[in-house]
Amino acid sequence: MVFEKMKKRILIIAGAVILAAAIILIVFVASFKTITVTSGKQFVDRCPRIARPGQEVKITTAVVSDGEIYVNGVDGDYVRPGVYVFTMPDRNVRIKVNVIAYADGA
Repeated sequence: MVFEKMKKRILIIAGAVILAAAIILIVFVASFKTITVTSGKQFVDRCPRIARPGQEVKITTAVVSDGEIYVNGVDGDYVRPGVYVFTMPDRNVRIKVNVIAYADGA
């Protein structure tokens, strides 16, 4: 009888721990926002699919010799050719990557 009561208490505690862990995981995952490349995927080498608001996100793109690649959809900076960095806002982000060719004689 004592063993049955201990077993029941252990199961209740284990259930509570599992439930708490599940809630923490759900809250953690829900805090992430998505990053979607909607066009120009062929120019993107690396881009994370999710990030937390406030996190620095780095997108690497191809480097072209006859034009420039632009990342549109979120404010950020080019830290060097082919590397675009921005701070993840508190929303999902949709990215468009374009190539603008240099004019002849440029």
